[in-house]
Amino acid sequence: MIRFEAFFGALLVVLAIFSAIGVIKSRDVARNLYSGLEAEQKTERELNKKWGDLQIEQSSLITHRNVEKIARERLGMLQPQAGQILVLEDKP
Repeated sequence: MIRFEAFFGALLVVLAIFSAIGVIKSRDVARNLYSGLEAEQKTERELNKKWGDLQIEQSSLITHRNVEKIARERLGMLQPQAGQILVLEDKP
């Protein structure tokens, strides 16, 4: 009977040690995951800011004045004369 109690006591000690190691390992994993989460959240904030900046830039680029300026300067386009305009009507 004493052997069984000693064995059972030793088994409980070993299980307690393994349990403690498991707790330490799981805390380490949780800490690493939380650090990764914070890094990803920081990246998300930076990307959201950049997205907002790009939307502002896009809205300024698509103004009528800017499109006309690009058409004249980069593409060499000119305003057509009245005689050069032909209007076609769609007949059903």
